[in-house]
Amino acid sequence: MKTDRACGGKLTYAGVVLSLALCLPSYAGATVSLFGNVVQVEQLSFHPDAVHLPGDNFAVLVIQNREDAPIQHEVTSPQLFESGTLIQVQGTGRIEYNGKRVSRVVLNPGEEVVIWFYAVKGITYQFQCNLNGHAMVGMVRAS
Repeated sequence: MKTDRACGGKLTYAGVVLSLALCLPSYAGATVSLFGNVVQVEQLSFHPDAVHLPGDNFAVLVIQNREDAPIQHEVTSPQLFESGTLIQVQGTGRIEYNGKRVSRVVLNPGEEVVIWFYAVKGITYQFQCNLNGHAMVGMVRAS
């Protein structure tokens, strides 16, 4: 009987958390920013261009296109998008694949990509935008 009560309490707690996440869509961006690192694209650069996070942990990176002008950007990253590192990519941008592997994400103004990955301690993960000669580079350092 005690086991049922403990298990029921855990399920109730998980249900409340899930319900809040699903019932508060207007706060979805804020929720992700509480659990991840947000990088904004403005004036043809990443802000911030370097993110530091704890290594040997699961991590979330959110990249948002906040350009005022109708400037399209891409996010490419051989390190983040390799198998064994990448867990999932979602967002409002267009996710493109090369076979089963994510090759890039194209973001129009107002769109974002959320990248879940496993950050190995001591590794630096670069991401870039080379669309139309932008030559933008950012990095995530796991320490």
